Amino acid sequence: MKTIIQTHKEGKYFVAVDMITNVADQGLTEEEATKNLKKGLEEHYQILMELAPKDHNISFLDIEVEKYVQTSRPIG
Repeated sequence: MKTIIQTHKEGKYFVAVDMITNVADQGLTEEEATKNLKKGLEEHYQILMELAPKDHNISFLDIEVEKYVQTSRPIG
């Protein structure tokens, strides 16, 4: 799954924010903030799946948004 994130510096911390869910995390480096955000997003979606009604179908929908995003580098 891909998502769109923004990173910025606040004081001594870097903050990474997922623009889709508004989930955010921080770290002393941009890489650490991104790593922490990834873990937080995994937990976020795990909880969503646990809370989803069991009698509803869940599936994935692929959309292409890369062409709209200006980035200096991909984050993996």
